[in-house]
Amino acid sequence: SNLLLATAFSVSSHPNIIRSSSKSRTSPLRSTARHHENDITEASVVSSKQSIISTRREALARTAASLLVGASPLGFDPHQSLAADNVGNANKGNDEGMVSQSKLASLLKKIPTFAIVDSRGVPFFVVGEDAKLTSYFFLNYGEAKRILDVAISSADKAIKATKKEIKAKNNGVLTKEDKEEIGTNPWKNARITSVSLDLAVSLASKGKLGGGYFRLAPSESDIEDALALDGTDDLPEGKVPLFYVEDMTISEGAEPLYFQKDQLMMEWQRQKKKQPSGGEDKTELPNVKVTELFGTLTEMIRPGGTDEELKKLQFVAPAGSKARAEQCQKGEKEPFRLGERLIVL
Repeated sequence: SNLLLATAFSVSSHPNIIRSSSKSRTSPLRSTARHHENDITEASVVSSKQSIISTRREALARTAASLLVGASPLGFDPHQSLAADNVGNANKGNDEGMVSQSKLASLLKKIPTFAIVDSRGVPFFVVGEDAKLTSYFFLNYGEAKRILDVAISSADKAIKATKKEIKAKNNGVLTKEDKEEIGTNPWKNARITSVSLDLAVSLASKGKLGGGYFRLAPSESDIEDALALDGTDDLPEGKVPLFYVEDMTISEGAEPLYFQKDQLMMEWQRQKKKQPSGGEDKTELPNVKVTELFGTLTEMIRPGGTDEELKKLQFVAPAGSKARAEQCQKGEKEPFRLGERLIVL
């Protein structure tokens, strides 16, 4: 039988071992959303060589190159992300891009992400076939909830199957020692908390941290929308699609980048209705394009950049995510604890 481990790591470790009769799959998955679901339920990670290629004039067009590799090292300081007072104190120099790191941090801080943690705020990590410990920041609360529900259900089934297997070998007897060894479902103590995107990006951009990785996880529907627009087969794990319409602006001339295509379409239709008719067909759909978060961020802070439009970019939080973040954080003493982790194999 495979082993399902739930271990809290700090100064010491406390293992709780659950035998599981489930088998891991190795078949390719269509979307990143299914990557982290598969990690949690069957301990496998499927990587993809495909990428989303994007264009938004010359600036966003250059983000395509970064999609072919891992998350770009943005040089964020996690301590700056954790302390709002420090964000504005970043040193300005000749090596800064069109957008300063302090300005970029303030833009990202407005966007909530969602993480699966225990009652003390310790994040859950899953281990895939590539032996990489990974914890996810979900861009959508619904996706975090869906994944947690899948994890709870899968672990319940694994525990039930293990008990049945042991009883079959021991003439229907399940001893106290067997129950202690099987343990309880580690995911039932999990909850969803909210972490700002500036911290999530900072941690994800660092690569391997303390033996584990942090990755951003868009929802399955957003990935499908991006793939349909771009015509590729898959999105590398950890990459986040952004949707936009060229020359579309919102308040104060900002050029919006959306994490959800539907949200973009709603805003575009709202603006279209307010415009005078002028003989134009208001039912005509816009040319929605797609780019990628990490490539865009890299371009915004790239030293020597000259594209003034980068200063106008604004990230728009997924609909309802700010309200969900407030709900998650009510009564929390510590939303997200760094330095400890819960590992599930």
